[in-house]
Amino acid sequence: MDFLTFIPTVSRPPGRVPLSRRLFWTAVVAAVYILMTITPLYGVQHQPQQGTQQAQQLLSIIFGTAYGTLAHLGIGPIVIAGILLEVFAFSGILGLDLNKREDRLKFTLLLKWTALGIAAVEAVAYVLGGQFGPVSPLVGAFIVIQLLIATVIIILLDDLMSKGWGIGSAISLIIFLGVARQIFLSLFSWDVVVDVNGQAHVVGLIPALGAAFYDLFAHGNVAPLISLINRPVVLQGQQSVTYLPDILGLLSTVLLGYIILYLEMMKVNIPVTAGQYRGIKFSIPLRFVYVSVLPIIFTTYSLLLLGQLLFPFSQYNPAIYYIVRVIFLPHRDFFDMPLLIIHYLIYVTLAIAFAWVWVQLAGLSAEDQAKQFTQSQLHVPGFRQSEKILAKILERPINALTIISGFIAGSFAALGNILGVWGSGTGLILLVEIALQYYALVMREQILEMYPGLKEVLGR
Repeated sequence: MDFLTFIPTVSRPPGRVPLSRRLFWTAVVAAVYILMTITPLYGVQHQPQQGTQQAQQLLSIIFGTAYGTLAHLGIGPIVIAGILLEVFAFSGILGLDLNKREDRLKFTLLLKWTALGIAAVEAVAYVLGGQFGPVSPLVGAFIVIQLLIATVIIILLDDLMSKGWGIGSAISLIIFLGVARQIFLSLFSWDVVVDVNGQAHVVGLIPALGAAFYDLFAHGNVAPLISLINRPVVLQGQQSVTYLPDILGLLSTVLLGYIILYLEMMKVNIPVTAGQYRGIKFSIPLRFVYVSVLPIIFTTYSLLLLGQLLFPFSQYNPAIYYIVRVIFLPHRDFFDMPLLIIHYLIYVTLAIAFAWVWVQLAGLSAEDQAKQFTQSQLHVPGFRQSEKILAKILERPINALTIISGFIAGSFAALGNILGVWGSGTGLILLVEIALQYYALVMREQILEMYPGLKEVLGR
C-alpha cells in the first residue's frame, strides 16, 4: 500500500502542545474554513434553483457547505468516506485491526483517498448535472480541480486537528461553525428581501426589532412589532411561504436547545466492580442519548438526497410533489396536519432504524461493551465474570437506550423543522452535541495541564 502514502499529510507535534497553542490552531482552522466559504469558485455564476434552496441550506448545516465557493462540497466527502470505511472495518471487510498502529495508519490513508474519490465523483456530477449552469468543458474541468484542491485543504485541516495541534476534529468544528453561522445570521443579518407586494423586510431579528421599535416610538405604529412574532412572507419570484427569523423561532430554538442539552447530559449508571481490586464498587455511566449525531445525519442526508432526486419530477406528478413537500416541510404548516404527522413519523422511524444499525456496526452493541468490560477486568456485582453473561445483562439497557436515542433525535429534528427552529432541528442537535464535546475536551486538557501525573492514569 505504498501508493496510499502519496498524499499530503500533517506530522504529529514533537511533544504535548499547550492548551493555549491548541486553541490558537483551532481558531486558525476555523478562520481558514470561513475564508473558504466566502471564496467563490472561478467560472460559477449560476444561482441554485428556488426549489432546491432549502436543500442547500440543509447541506450547509450538515456538511458545512457554501454554494459556489471553495466549500461547495464541505466535509461531505470526508464524512461519507469515514462512515463507509468504519462500517467496512467493523464488519471485517477491510481486514484491518484498528487496535494495531500500522492498520490504523492504513485506515487513515485509505480514508483520505476515498474522500478524494467521492469528491471527484460529486464534483463531476455537479458540473455535468448543470448545477453551476452551462459551462464549457475547460471551465467545468477547472471547477472540478478547484473542488479537489479544496477537499485536500479540508483533509489537511482535519489532519492538523486530529494529530494534536488543535482540539477535537475539524469535522465537528466545521459542523459547529455551519450551524452557529445560521443562528448568527438569523439574529444579526442586515440583508433585505422583498415580498411579492414590493414590501422590504430585514432578515435578521435584531435589526428588524430595531426598525420596529423606531416605528413604535417615532410614529406610534405597533403593527411592525407585532408582525415580528410570526413572519411568513412570499418573496418575489417564489410561490411558497418563507418564514423569516421571528420571535416564535427564537423561543423555539432556546426551549428546544435547553431540552436537548438536558437530555444529552443525562446518564444511566451500570454498577461494576474491578476484578483486580475486590470490594471496590463503582459505576460506569452510559449516556441516556446513547447515540444521537450520526443517526440524525444519516436520516437528514437520506431524505435530502431523495428530495433532490424527486424534485425535478415533482411538477409533473402529484404524488411525487407531495413526497417532496413532506421532505422539505414548510415551517408551521399547521393547517395540513397529515403532512406534519407524516414528516414526524418518517424522521422518527428512520432515526431509530439508523441508530440501531449504527450501534451494531460501530462497536457500541451489548457484545462490544461486554468485551471491553471483561478486558478491563470489570464485572457486574452478583454475576459471574463472563463476557456472555455481561452481554446478556447489558443487552436490555443498551437496546432500550438505542431506541430511545433514535426516537429523541428524530423527534427533535422533526419538531425543529415544524416549529421553524433556527438552523433546523438537525442543526440544533448537532450544535448542542458538539458544544458538549468541546466543553469536555477543554476541561480535560485543563485538568491534564494542572495535574500532569494524570496522563499516566489515563493512558497518555
